[in-house]
Amino acid sequence: MNYSLMRILIIIAINILALSVFGQINNTHQNIRVGFYNLENYFDYSPDKLKNDTQFTPYGDYHWNHKKYDQKTKNIYKVIQNMKCRNCIILLGVCEIENEKVIKHLLYSTPLNKSKLNYVHYESNDSRGIDVALIYSNEFQPIKTSSFELFDNGVKIETRNILYVKGIVELDTFHVFINHWTSRYRGVLESEYLRMEFSNLLKSKVDSLINVNKNASIIIMGDFNDEPHDISLQNLMKVNALFNMSNNFNSSFVKGSVKYREDWYIFDQIIVSESLYLNLNGWEVTSRMSIFDPIWILEDDMKYLGKKPFRTNIGYKYNAGYSDHLPVYIDIINTK
Repeated sequence: MNYSLMRILIIIAINILALSVFGQINNTHQNIRVGFYNLENYFDYSPDKLKNDTQFTPYGDYHWNHKKYDQKTKNIYKVIQNMKCRNCIILLGVCEIENEKVIKHLLYSTPLNKSKLNYVHYESNDSRGIDVALIYSNEFQPIKTSSFELFDNGVKIETRNILYVKGIVELDTFHVFINHWTSRYRGVLESEYLRMEFSNLLKSKVDSLINVNKNASIIIMGDFNDEPHDISLQNLMKVNALFNMSNNFNSSFVKGSVKYREDWYIFDQIIVSESLYLNLNGWEVTSRMSIFDPIWILEDDMKYLGKKPFRTNIGYKYNAGYSDHLPVYIDIINTK
């Protein structure tokens, strides 16, 4: 073979190998799928003397037993498994879990154990014992966690906590807040002051982070029991470095994340800091939040028409579904 031709072929081969290696290096940079899911009373069936959980026992109003609990766990697993994206880091906030036992059962006693997911959870001061938690992939490394509680004149309010997790992804720091604000069960106006208390508490924590680093990468998610235009969320958004991704959302069959009678509401939201919205640190959020609404997670609304979330219980009647809320998610793209 001609020496010059052989030299050219060798150079081409080296270049192809270099491009292949470079491609492999680039592929190690993963994107992050951030999601939130209200699990609708994910209780075990054992009574807890320290909590008001008797409704979710075999002899309680819901006649909650091992069979129903096991089916609930399988349903949640199915949703999480289908929400995940291939080769993505997972940050999934959840609420309405009773305790650490149920989150362990979900992650380690279902096929999710192959995904090597971990969690952060604190017991809250909620009278019913329902908590929030963060489920995360191993690529996310928590370095600080805290539980922020509401106080009234120095006395703890019997309600949920705000979970805070500071973690590292590829040497970059992320600050994650998981929320479940007071419901409207007692009436919108009667419960509004508690959601404002949550808003003020969260705002103070975010302000502190922004004051230290105006380009901090912050992710806020939760069931706020208010919509983006309500006063509690508007108060939070006075932090100029925040963007509510639920102002515009993608969906296939629904007009919100939860339905009450004929009306849809976007109570489940994801909010990000300016650094993620404007790609200031090499991580850029997708332009819209998505509602995870495949047809199998919905059922026909025979009374108010259209579709509605396929929930676990309707009143005290067992419905064998997933949740009364739909999950939401965004993708954060690694642009480095």
